[in-house]
Amino acid sequence: MAANSRLTRSRVLVSALFGLGLATGGFLAGWHLSRRPIGGGSLEHNLSHKGDAQDQVRAAVLVSLRAFQSGYSKRNPAIISSFMEQLFPKGGDILLLGTDSGEWIEGHQRVGDFIANDWRYWGDVRIDVNNAMVSADNDVAWVTTVGTVGTGSSSARAIRFAAVLTRSEDRWLFRHIQFQWEDRPESLAELLRGSMRGGSPALRGSD
Repeated sequence: MAANSRLTRSRVLVSALFGLGLATGGFLAGWHLSRRPIGGGSLEHNLSHKGDAQDQVRAAVLVSLRAFQSGYSKRNPAIISSFMEQLFPKGGDILLLGTDSGEWIEGHQRVGDFIANDWRYWGDVRIDVNNAMVSADNDVAWVTTVGTVGTGSSSARAIRFAAVLTRSEDRWLFRHIQFQWEDRPESLAELLRGSMRGGSPALRGSD
């Protein structure tokens, strides 16, 4: 019975990750060189649906999402150990996908190091917790929302945030996280103009 339960949970988690991957692929396919997604709507419209999680589950998942946001608001690397202990399982797979192509981070220690560096070097991350879309199936939940990354030298830049969490007793723990820029990629002509001026595309933590 325990083995069947673990197998069912693993299948649900795989299905959730596969669905998240399809959703992310759809976002990427809809955003080529335009600020407006193909077949999409405004961000406010996209978040008008709150997901199918029951109220009690939604409230519990948002507790974890608020704690995640709190860490990014404090930006204090000294608390990274307690932050990771509270929000991520020590065992099992953990994956974080950043905004840059090489940011594919796996494992408890590496994800913790990556987040601590976010707090040191990235901008002021603000995700929309209250309006997040939360869906769930038994002990697996998936979350999608939007936010911004602001710096002192430039205006805030829009992001999308998606995550998969699993329930461990009375806590919802992050297993998969993805940050994605909301604004359009630069066109070839813009990249060439920047190169001729001696500039370069913005890199995470430097824009």
